Amino acid sequence: MLLTAGAALLGAAAGPAAAETGRLYDPGDFVAGHPGMDYLALVQLALPTVVLSPDTHMMQGHLPTPVPRHIAGHVYEGEPPDPVTLGTIEDKRIMIGGKPRIALLVDLGPDPDRVQGTALLILMTDEPTPKVLDMADVAIDKDTVFADQAVLKLGPGDDALVTWSEHDDADLTMGGYLLISTVGDRLSLIGTIRLQSERLCAWSNIETVHFSTSPDRGDPFARITASIHAAFKRTPKSAARTASPSSAPRPSGRRSNGTRRRGRSSPGPMR
Repeated sequence: MLLTAGAALLGAAAGPAAAETGRLYDPGDFVAGHPGMDYLALVQLALPTVVLSPDTHMMQGHLPTPVPRHIAGHVYEGEPPDPVTLGTIEDKRIMIGGKPRIALLVDLGPDPDRVQGTALLILMTDEPTPKVLDMADVAIDKDTVFADQAVLKLGPGDDALVTWSEHDDADLTMGGYLLISTVGDRLSLIGTIRLQSERLCAWSNIETVHFSTSPDRGDPFARITASIHAAFKRTPKSAARTASPSSAPRPSGRRSNGTRRRGRSSPGPMR
């Protein structure tokens, strides 16, 4: 399995289409394919202490000991928040080794000691009584969700996962994709891709990425290719009150070292 990245610079491109919105589940929503089970019960298989707090009236609990590792390494680790607060949940059904699996991305709220929040990726069997196989923190920025292209096909019975983390203000969005292997029912990092998008009075520069897979000769798993585009666009002169750059901003070189709203291609406040 190999990750390759390419970049393209586009001038005066049309604005990006709105990102597709995936389903965000609440703890009380029922789990498809598991009659009588809600997402709170599913999360409690990995985080059994998460319950309704009589003090805060929120679903709160504690991370297990030892604390789940961070998939991007020790640089993202720190003292875990305590308690954690259960927010929304995303559910992807994938295949690993030809067997059905559940991949839950669980929002556990902000971390006062780190820039990024806490987002636990939990891998489970997809059977009448699911079993936890692995879990890891995958947050690398303030807000973390599954990307639009959340599942990449590595072979007839194996999938990889993609998450997106970001923080933004009125005119700047900075974020990153994580490409995650699930081979052998173990979550591991394939690569990281950082993006930055700006929208100012006189110009905008929107960075986007598209993932594709193709057979990799001599490897049982597919090659993953990340095609990165920077779409630079000047606004009409009548609106150009701010000096525009002498040349279009270039894609960050950091992205070749290999990912609240799922890899948006345009900056803006969270919804």
